[in-house]
Amino acid sequence: MLWQITKVLIWKMSLLVYCLFGFSCLFSTPPRQIPENLVRRFTVNGTIPIIDYWIDGTYSAQSCRFYAKEEVDKSVQKALNRHQGYYGETDEWLYEALQRYPIAGKEVLIIGSVEPMYEGVVIAFGGIPYTLEYNPLSTNDKRLHIMTPIELAKNPRKFDVILSVSSIEHDGLGRYGDPINPDGDIDFMSNAKDKLLKEGGHMFIAFPVGRDCLCWNAHRIYGPIRLRKLFQGWIVQDSFGFSTSDCFKPLGEFCQPVFCVIPSL
Repeated sequence: MLWQITKVLIWKMSLLVYCLFGFSCLFSTPPRQIPENLVRRFTVNGTIPIIDYWIDGTYSAQSCRFYAKEEVDKSVQKALNRHQGYYGETDEWLYEALQRYPIAGKEVLIIGSVEPMYEGVVIAFGGIPYTLEYNPLSTNDKRLHIMTPIELAKNPRKFDVILSVSSIEHDGLGRYGDPINPDGDIDFMSNAKDKLLKEGGHMFIAFPVGRDCLCWNAHRIYGPIRLRKLFQGWIVQDSFGFSTSDCFKPLGEFCQPVFCVIPSL
């Protein structure tokens, strides 16, 4: 069940990128090999090794889902109890980040949602959750603000905080039917800064960190090479669960720390 939830979430992330930033989405079986003309860009001129880890994660659209207030209340209580969900230690590091950088009274944009877990986290820490989700959601909970990318495009606005957990490492790999793009993750970061974040705002973001590696087409693992590219135009204000020694893990292994980043001037 958790795996299915993760598949849906990341599949929808590719749709969010399409609707927000104009990239075309191609929902077809992912290529088993990196297109030959893109290998050097994917590997940063051959400096990042490739591991064969191919997955067809394409997913069909779901019908409208309903977030009952009772379900949201349970998520809030779990967050208050510092419950670790699917992402384990990452959730605990996120709690630490939210304690150090309070979001009380702030509008927090949650990128993608398949269950109201992070909506509950935001409410528990006093924030105002805005969920950006491709498929329409409905709710009887007045604390939630739900929108599709199309709705946001029609009425653009920016937010105090962005929250993204385990999504950008898949961008541009085609695993979930998204278009092949060696810089899909970097493009997302740039567009999020320019189109979604208010001046003075910050982003909490979590993704795999280890020795630089491209696990085609499952995910990227970010070490010194890719981290530097990913955070161009951003300043790492703080990190939780991260150590430089993580970048020397055995190839293919990783942890998923939480970074608090702000746009650079």
